[in-house]
Amino acid sequence: MDNGSTGKDSYTIGEVVARLRQEFPTLSVSKIRYLERRRLINLTRTRGGYRLFSPQDVELLRYILTLQDKEYLPLKVIKKRIEGGAPVPISGESGNEFSRVLEDRVYTREELADAIEVDSRFVDDLISVGVIGRHSELRQRDVEIARMALEMAKYSIQPRHLRGMMAAVDREAAMFKQVLNPELRSGDDARVAEAVNKARHLASVDSRLKELMMANILDTFAP
Repeated sequence: MDNGSTGKDSYTIGEVVARLRQEFPTLSVSKIRYLERRRLINLTRTRGGYRLFSPQDVELLRYILTLQDKEYLPLKVIKKRIEGGAPVPISGESGNEFSRVLEDRVYTREELADAIEVDSRFVDDLISVGVIGRHSELRQRDVEIARMALEMAKYSIQPRHLRGMMAAVDREAAMFKQVLNPELRSGDDARVAEAVNKARHLASVDSRLKELMMANILDTFAP
């Protein structure tokens, strides 16, 4: 991994995007500008107004992006961590710190919207169609779902269009539950745990099956 030690004292914003895009494929100039507007990074500028990154700025940006993409922390939480003097690990030393996803983290609507950089109305729309918030609270998995829904929205597939997809998932989950119901209702903790594992396996097979079926259909798109 590139640790920024190339002998250069400063980098342009384009150079920084090129250096970090392998680690963060969605990184763009506009995203860096957004982080600067939110005052997570404070860059020097040339007389002509061009942004310049020091090697320390590059490491700070890498730290911010890792917290955002790997731990799904909202920007205001990241900002507080930085302002609180949390050490910024140099490249290559951050693996241990960021390898654990905070599965028990709970988000407010605003925090989730901040984490994926959207208006909170987008989160509300996802909640209203039942795509996220199924546990009466917003969790890490909901952040990932919202990120994917946002990617779909780039192609004009809005949250309301996901209602049918969610209904199909509900029907399949109900089918799995019906098949495993004797074990789930057994009252035996070991049998219940085994049934849940079977349900997860079925879900994995189901996901791969749909992927292959979709691939067959997509092959018919081209004449």
